[in-house]
Amino acid sequence: MDSKVVNGWIDHYRKHGYVVLEQILPFSVIDAHVAACKDVQRRYNIYQNFPWRKEPLENEKAFVSELNALNDHHEPTKSLRNDATLRQYLISLFGEEPILKYGTTSLWERGREPHSDTVMLFRDPPECVCRSWCALEDIHPDCGMFYVIPGTHKSVRLRLYDEVVNNHPEIFNLLRLPSPEDSESAFLENRTIWKLVCEKTASLTEGLPRVPFPIKKGDVVLFDPNVIHGTMPAPNPSLTRKAIVSEWHTRSVRSYSYYAYFGSQHDKRQPLVTG
Repeated sequence: MDSKVVNGWIDHYRKHGYVVLEQILPFSVIDAHVAACKDVQRRYNIYQNFPWRKEPLENEKAFVSELNALNDHHEPTKSLRNDATLRQYLISLFGEEPILKYGTTSLWERGREPHSDTVMLFRDPPECVCRSWCALEDIHPDCGMFYVIPGTHKSVRLRLYDEVVNNHPEIFNLLRLPSPEDSESAFLENRTIWKLVCEKTASLTEGLPRVPFPIKKGDVVLFDPNVIHGTMPAPNPSLTRKAIVSEWHTRSVRSYSYYAYFGSQHDKRQPLVTG
């Protein structure tokens, strides 16, 4: 890649929290991956707008498990997740070899309120984590497009935790307790805190411009997981939005649960935990 181009997009990414890389994924590999996903769909008879709550949980888990298994056993899927061109961009961004934490295929996507992806898991340093949103088809404007709110990884994200704690001091008291070992209790606490954070996120970003992505098959959006993002309303809910969402990080990044770090008023990061 030309060094001037690289420097230009990296500056844009650092400032705004995202960048669009056009036509970097090969169509042949995309088509093979999508065909394999559709085969899994047919076997489980699970499609868009599927009534999940009426489906036995075991069947849903089996469907998701088999879809995720493509990541390890299907060569086109493995090739797509570790695309060489995408990795070169990430090397330029990180200054070192990127590590793929996970990659998930979304054949359709439910609407999402504005949020950041690191509310319940803080990363240090934050610039050492990046997510990629890879379009597996042309994304129609009426499908309920993925969007980001530029610059919020710096403007909103840094004050979000403290404002939530100031408005809901009961969270601070909760965070001072040991993290619950019981999975059900942890789930309920996580859901409660997530709801309050999302409400504050919506309040802090009200009126700020959204940048939606009516991108083309093979395009990739790289975005900082701290930038506030979500899904636009879908005028035509019958349209799909096929994509692979992956998270990448450097070898040196550290991760902390919200029990270890929830803003300046609650920082118990010791010892450091390797990402």
